[in-house]
Amino acid sequence: MNMKLITIFYVCFILFVIALANQGELGILAVIVYEVPYTDKLGHFILMGLLAFFLNLSLKCSTISILNSTFLKGSIIILILVTLEEISQLLVETRTFDLMDLFADYLGIFVFGRLALYFNARFA
Repeated sequence: MNMKLITIFYVCFILFVIALANQGELGILAVIVYEVPYTDKLGHFILMGLLAFFLNLSLKCSTISILNSTFLKGSIIILILVTLEEISQLLVETRTFDLMDLFADYLGIFVFGRLALYFNARFA
């Protein structure tokens, strides 16, 4: 299957989950996330990490230079969007802004970005 198509489907899935969370409609998933310790943070790590992974592979791990450092374009895009989404939770009654969620997002973006580099070098 085409990596860009996988990325599009995954973005749609993430948007669907965010919409459900904003409406307070996560159902049994919310029970699991809030009852099992660290499930929420693990979810952030994996969901945003996979998003960065798929986008970076779709972009063939292209990079940009910022202040003499090189970054994956896909990771930068996801980092910005995730930051904006987490901040937007301050405006949504059914959501809660959490710096630890943001940290888990960032960690997932970094780890899965490195994994995308490995996959791109090995299988491209």
